[in-house]
Amino acid sequence: MAGIVAMGVAAALGIIMGLNNTAVFTSSCVVYVAVSLFVQSRLAKFRTQLQGLPQHHLPDGATLERTTERPAEQLPSSEGNAA
Repeated sequence: MAGIVAMGVAAALGIIMGLNNTAVFTSSCVVYVAVSLFVQSRLAKFRTQLQGLPQHHLPDGATLERTTERPAEQLPSSEGNAA
């Protein structure tokens, strides 16, 4: 979301500066990628910091409900007669 907002701001600034459409588009895309990578790296750092925090323990006998994934459907084998 932050990348899209930054892309819009960069486009508006490019138009105000008098850049042609190609330059506005290119600079907007560069800003989008830069902001997206920055936010992604910050989120990754935040997640690793959260992993170092102590985990909350459940009382005895309590379990977390998890949805189990169903096994993948078996694909038909390639054996057979191809007439």
